[in-house]
Amino acid sequence: MRKLSVGYLVDDGYQPDLIFDLIEKSKSAEHYSIDYLIVQTFDEDKNLLKKTIRFVKQYGFLTTVAAVCEKAILAFESRMFVREPKLKRAFQTYDLDAFDVQKIHVRPLKSTSGFVYRYREQDLVTIKSLNVDVLLSCQSGILRGGILSVCEFGVISFHHANNEKNRGGPAGFWEVFNREASTGFVIQRLLYELDGGDVLMRGSIPTAQVYARNLARICKKANIFMHRFLEDLGKTRTLPQVLPKSPYAYKLHSIPSLHVLALYQIKTFIIATRKLFNILSRKHYRFGVAYQYAENWQSSALWRSNIIANPPYRFLADPFVFRQGNLDVCFVEDYDFRTKKGKISVFKINGNTYEELGPALDEPFHLSYPFIFTVDHELYMCPETCEIGEIRLYKCTEFPLRWSFHKTLIKDVSAVDTNIFFFKDRWWLLTSIDSSEIGDHSEMHIFYSDAFDSDAWKPHAKNPVIFDSERARNGGFFRDGENLFRVFQRHGFGSLYGESMGIAQIKDLGVETYREEAVSRIEPRFAPKIIGTHSFSYHNGLLAIDFVKVEQVKGSS
Repeated sequence: MRKLSVGYLVDDGYQPDLIFDLIEKSKSAEHYSIDYLIVQTFDEDKNLLKKTIRFVKQYGFLTTVAAVCEKAILAFESRMFVREPKLKRAFQTYDLDAFDVQKIHVRPLKSTSGFVYRYREQDLVTIKSLNVDVLLSCQSGILRGGILSVCEFGVISFHHANNEKNRGGPAGFWEVFNREASTGFVIQRLLYELDGGDVLMRGSIPTAQVYARNLARICKKANIFMHRFLEDLGKTRTLPQVLPKSPYAYKLHSIPSLHVLALYQIKTFIIATRKLFNILSRKHYRFGVAYQYAENWQSSALWRSNIIANPPYRFLADPFVFRQGNLDVCFVEDYDFRTKKGKISVFKINGNTYEELGPALDEPFHLSYPFIFTVDHELYMCPETCEIGEIRLYKCTEFPLRWSFHKTLIKDVSAVDTNIFFFKDRWWLLTSIDSSEIGDHSEMHIFYSDAFDSDAWKPHAKNPVIFDSERARNGGFFRDGENLFRVFQRHGFGSLYGESMGIAQIKDLGVETYREEAVSRIEPRFAPKIIGTHSFSYHNGLLAIDFVKVEQVKGSS
């Protein structure tokens, strides 16, 4: 079978990294190739002065000034707040000559508003003769007419926002201005309505605190999934099922006004000032762990929990409780601010008292999220080992402090917070993955196997089964009778992950299906001055939860 042939619709002139990056990815693709750049050319756009005058006439002087200021803010922030090379590339531009792809020049007709583009019949004939299977759109106009159906799979485009809440532009700005928890993207097949096409995929990541950083992150994340979308389309020759639509209840965004841009800069200044103050006063996010005995996790009152005091220069997080015989213990991430590394430590729980027993696992790399489970009366732990790009398994040799490395389950993966359990004659592995290597793990992936320590886990057909920063990342897992419950983290605006959490019951789990239903939401209100909570554990009547504060790290908690 021949590869899926792709044509890329672009404007004339310099091209964004979004296009360059995807073309680079296509060179190693198995099932598709980008064969043509279809370049939209307009003679009037080549004269910058005439273009500016036309813009002023159409939008007015103040809007023109606002548009220039928005671009200036983006340029300034991209230099000041985007340091990582991978993200910084998002702001590079490339001359058309930099692309080793055949170029076809076309001249669409513009509407009087300048927004809507319709293709001339001769251009449609030219594009049809190329025998491309699908067109990608990264051009500035609203496409209408025959171009939408000139090839088998139509025109596919990005919308770098959650089109259920944010339509219009500029991409990545309004989520930051409105302090929204997440910034989304959709891959859609274009139809007649602006941003109202058939949505074929949707995802979201936590909103960054500044516009440029937010835009770079969502573009890098989205491009990975456009590449995968084209690979899947080339392999199956079938478009994915269209996601459900709902009435759009928000206004259409446009260029932010000067007033909005001034407010945005004030908000950004306040955030930067607060960060600087915290640095100077040596304040950090510092997690803590609390526990209680409860007959039923659903009716527990979290404010009654006993807090385990953080040891000097350290914090405790990610609690997992377990009982063996008459001994109740709590495994935790034990992070040391001096070494900037976590280990797994154990605390003995006895009523309202606790005792630190010592470290269970201490590796040269960071460890956290000590998920534990039993197999044939043997105890295993799957801690987070994302720093070395592996999902690892350890076996308990003497409860609770002696453990030995058992096996690497999955290699070369940026995965955090892994749950492993047996259900319906299979072993299941639920983990949170960063496919784009930007430090975001908003994708929940499922793998399955016949053995708990297999090194050949099979990916779920729908991976990522959840792609949503407000519910994808794991925060625990437990059983209640025959029912399976997954704890999920809800990321907040900016840098705080785990602002709150929820508990969902897994209703359907198969090799091609996954469905869960949220049954509880836990807010950070059960202890004074806490601003977040992201892990919950329950086993045989013992419950543990973590929380986070902003406080100075001194020799005592």
